[in-house]
Amino acid sequence: MNLYVEQYGEAGSPPLLFIHGHGGGYHWTQCQGERLGSALHVIAPDQRGVLRSDPSDVEIRMDVLIDDFEELRHQLGIDRWAILGHSAGGNYAVEYAIRHPEAVSAVIFDCPCWDFDANDRYRLPVFADLYEAAGDPATAARCRALAAQPHRITPEDKTYELAFGLGEAFQDLSWYDPSRRPAFEQLGRDAGFPDELWSRGYSHISTLADLYTSKLHRLADIPQPTLLIRGIKDPATDPHSLQTYQATGRPTLTFNHSGHFPHYEQPDRYAEAVLTFLGYR
Repeated sequence: MNLYVEQYGEAGSPPLLFIHGHGGGYHWTQCQGERLGSALHVIAPDQRGVLRSDPSDVEIRMDVLIDDFEELRHQLGIDRWAILGHSAGGNYAVEYAIRHPEAVSAVIFDCPCWDFDANDRYRLPVFADLYEAAGDPATAARCRALAAQPHRITPEDKTYELAFGLGEAFQDLSWYDPSRRPAFEQLGRDAGFPDELWSRGYSHISTLADLYTSKLHRLADIPQPTLLIRGIKDPATDPHSLQTYQATGRPTLTFNHSGHFPHYEQPDRYAEAVLTFLGYR
């Protein structure tokens, strides 16, 4: 099985591994590859089964992805690299940093989702209001019931179906300025990838069991320096997760004109923040 890997900057520059979330990291590379490549060796693989990488020959789980990152590091001859995880990639980054402390020098979290149960409980009431406004009180009631249930939400609850069922309204939740979303989507269309490649992101639905296992209790155990980048209107890093991270005393940068994509909505400040944290500004 072959991984497709984008690389930016000089091979001898300090290395940074980008760990994308569901759907791939194409937009991130288009916004940040060259900016960060001015000082770093940026390594951005399409994870197995996603976009230009081969379909996986085994079920895709977190352990498999972490092994892939380590295999890529060895193949590139890199002793140690910083890692940057966006969205679900921030969940993987927690475990990678703890399991392989000798391989990771620093960790940057970009709008991570560390506990899908906590995140669902934060977003479901918002979904409920949107369903009410759309004239669907039954689905609104289901959202509120799931948010209030006493046991943890699991993949079997299929809250992603409730999210996608909102259509455009759900997509707009990820933006500080939803009017910028069409240009972001056009960036993806300009890549010229067939729909089949974009749809490969659904192969990672098998990681949901790992993602619904909370990483919040693991944040204090990360041995490397960490930075959290969050958009003020990001729906992924919920308030409980933010408070848990801040209780560790580690730094947070809030982007006041961003949602889930500060690397796109505030690209220059984002690049400056990453380079400054890693010591190259």
